[in-house]
Amino acid sequence: MRGARRIRSIVGAVTAETDPTPRETRPDAADDALIGLSLGRELRAARTAKKLSMRALAASADISQPFLSQIESGRTMPSIATLFRLAKVLGISPSALLPSPPEPDPVRVSRRGEGERVPVTETDDRAMSRIITSETDRGATVQEYALVGPYLGDWFESDGQNTVYVVEGVLTVMIDGRGEWDLGPGDALTHPGGLRNRWALRDAAAATVLLVHTPAV
Repeated sequence: MRGARRIRSIVGAVTAETDPTPRETRPDAADDALIGLSLGRELRAARTAKKLSMRALAASADISQPFLSQIESGRTMPSIATLFRLAKVLGISPSALLPSPPEPDPVRVSRRGEGERVPVTETDDRAMSRIITSETDRGATVQEYALVGPYLGDWFESDGQNTVYVVEGVLTVMIDGRGEWDLGPGDALTHPGGLRNRWALRDAAAATVLLVHTPAV
């Protein structure tokens, strides 16, 4: 059994690296190294939490102790089969040993002219929208509207809350049953999205408007 276990550990070490290109010369070598270090830390933490020695875990997972040491130090990556055996012995999911995907950069810049442009209505080309940012699953959606008058939009409803901010021009915001307001540059209006609302430009002038939609929690 000692011989068989030794052979299996060597096979595991070989199958963990299938790309014949030397690891340190591949473009993703740095990423591989970070993944290996992260996996090794998680494995060591899980083993320590279970109060298992390296020898005990290696024997139960049918690998050699030196090979387990290499994994925990981040010097090598286990095969899928070895990863599952280690997780089974530790009583955890194999995914618990894998690093979490990196969080997206919280700072993003949207330059003038960038972003998806969509028409506001199917028949009227006097109103176009530019999606500056859209995070409906985590936060607000910000859209820039370029309007050319005279313009009267359709009645609209949504969830959450809307804030209308006029960058330039004069915009009339109508809220059904509540009234209407003329907004100039620098003016803003906030209202529940569930209130029926529509926008209008009284004359032939143009307007630029920002709509910030915050979804309901």
